[in-house]
Formats: sequence, C-alpha cells, structure tokens
Amino acid sequence: MKTIKYDISNEKVKTLLSTDKFLNQLIKYIQCSELIIEPDGFSCIIKYIIGQQISDKARETIWNRFKSKFTPIDPSYILTVNNSEIKAIGLSERKVATIKRIALEIVNGNLDFNNYIYCTNEQIIEDLTKIKGIGRWTAEMYLIFSLGREDILSKSDGTIKRTIKWMYNLSELPTSQDIKIYFEKWKGYETIVSTFLWKSIELDLVKNEFSKTIPFE
Repeated sequence: MKTIKYDISNEKVKTLLSTDKFLNQLIKYIQCSELIIEPDGFSCIIKYIIGQQISDKARETIWNRFKSKFTPIDPSYILTVNNSEIKAIGLSERKVATIKRIALEIVNGNLDFNNYIYCTNEQIIEDLTKIKGIGRWTAEMYLIFSLGREDILSKSDGTIKRTIKWMYNLSELPTSQDIKIYFEKWKGYETIVSTFLWKSIELDLVKNEFSKTIPFE
C-alpha cells in the first residue's frame, strides 16, 4: 500500500485552483487529500466489488472482515473457500460469484493485472467489464485505487454527484451527463478533483451549505 498526497504545494493542485472558484475554496479549506493505492489488482477489485451500491463505511467494514478472515488474498486460495463462508461476512451471492469468477479467470491465465500497466483506461475498462459482475464503476475504481491513474472520472459515482450538488448549491442531484460537463474544465486531473470531493464527505462537510461551511475569501 502507498499513499499519494495532494496538497496546495502540488503543481497539479495549483493548476486546479485557477479553474473554478468553488473548487479553489474547497481545496484551500481541506488543504490536503490522499489517494491510497492498493497495488495488488485482485485485492483492489475485490474491495470495490464489495463496495458496489453500498456506502463507503459499509464497504470498509466488510472489506476489513474479508481481509482478516480470508488470507492470503490469493486467487487459488479464494477458490477453495466455501461460498457460504464469504457470504457470512455480509456479501450477496452475486458478489461472491463475481469474486470467484475473477479468481478463476486469473488462475486459468485469462486475466493478468500486471498487463494493465501498459494499457489505456478504455482498454482496461472494456476488458474488465467483459467479466460478469464488473461494471464500469468498479473498473474505474480499479484504475484509480490500484493503478493510480489521475485522469479518471467516474461520472456515475454517487458521492461525486452529492458533492457537486452541495458545492454548486444545485436544487437536485446532477445526472451523469451533468457531471461530465462540470469536469470538462478539470480534464487530465479528474481523479485529483475527485479525491477532494470524496474528502468532503469523509470530513462530513456536506451536512451544511457550502457557503456557510466554506465562506469565500
């Protein structure tokens, strides 16, 4: 595991400060965001299969159970574990089946996460989403949290939608297309912006209006 920090001394963050007055204020208020990288692709993809359609808090709880109960997190070993044992930590049958399916693809030599280092984002997304149970969001989380790609926009991500609604004081949750438009000015830095938006939720900033929490200078 390694942590990439984005603070206001970072040149990429400095560039972002000039792109949008709301983001500028948010970054200056938060000061620093982090991207925790899980270099093991199998572990990372399991974590975000667990995280499909549940809160970050619930994901972390179940993921920690998984790590403590099923070690090593190795495809061959995971295939030997009874499905009911994995379900017992809080996973649906569908998610267990997806994890087993990925493990089998690796064992059979059809999937090698090491090869993705040299692939484009879209090539990786296209390849991973061929596996039943992996959607675009899960593949995007892999790109961010395993490969550390800084230009990933997960426009369907619920947390990003919530924070954009909060930051711009929108009357309703933006659509995925709306998110794509908002992020056009952050091309190439989408992941970095996302880390600050996710940090807003982590710090519980969105419980109050943006202008009251983070007044303009």
